[in-house]
Amino acid sequence: MNLQWLGELDLDPASPWLRMGTRGLGERPWLVTDENTERELELRTNLMDERPDEVVAEPSASHAAAAELEQLVIGAGVAVADGPSPLRRLGASIQEDLCLLERTEAGWILRAAVLCFPSRWRLGTKLDRPLAAVHGPVEGYATALDAGVTKLIDRLEDRVVLRRNWFLHPDGALFQPDRPEHDPVVPADRCGTDLFVRSERQTLRLLRSSGWCVFTIRIQQCTVADLARSRRADLQRWLDHVPPSDRNHRGVPDEQAHELSGWLAANP
Repeated sequence: MNLQWLGELDLDPASPWLRMGTRGLGERPWLVTDENTERELELRTNLMDERPDEVVAEPSASHAAAAELEQLVIGAGVAVADGPSPLRRLGASIQEDLCLLERTEAGWILRAAVLCFPSRWRLGTKLDRPLAAVHGPVEGYATALDAGVTKLIDRLEDRVVLRRNWFLHPDGALFQPDRPEHDPVVPADRCGTDLFVRSERQTLRLLRSSGWCVFTIRIQQCTVADLARSRRADLQRWLDHVPPSDRNHRGVPDEQAHELSGWLAANP
């Protein structure tokens, strides 16, 4: 299993959990494939066939931007699958989810998407809303990041920018549209196998012809045991020193932190 992406996780306990953290894409690939490609594309296709209203939104106003995006993906060397529309074809061809944003006087608005692997949000509740409303459940986004993100997209031009976040969840499903009120606590003896690192590799790229922006979201996951094999000391340091509020936002409340500490102690 290719887990090189674990080296990109920010495990510095002093880093605020809510920050833009963007950097230029540079020589990194815009779209990422791995050993899970075939399995994930099959799952994406099944979701689009069985739950289209939940995972695809493509109003007519988005068609030009979606067609422009499809040409960019083809230009990146992807063999695009057959399908009835650009977003449906792209959803069956790459592991990234794709959100199309339109610039209006109210800011950047989510207008269309193929979102097969949501991280606890539903596409239908966020369409036609500005980014601050899309990120409504994220405490502090509107005051800390909204203006900065808007300015960043406005100034993208030909640049592609990259950022990554991460969380710990007791659920390894890729399709997670619902946010539970409380996650179950994974006991110490099962933290290595039943607690999952879920990371979103996100990029922003301007679509020059349409003036829209594409926001890509690539879910990458592994178990806590996988993370500990390569970054055990970093994980321990983060757990020992991160502020409790930041730890909670990552999905590790006090009781789960206690169990995870127990697992780390038992698995040096």
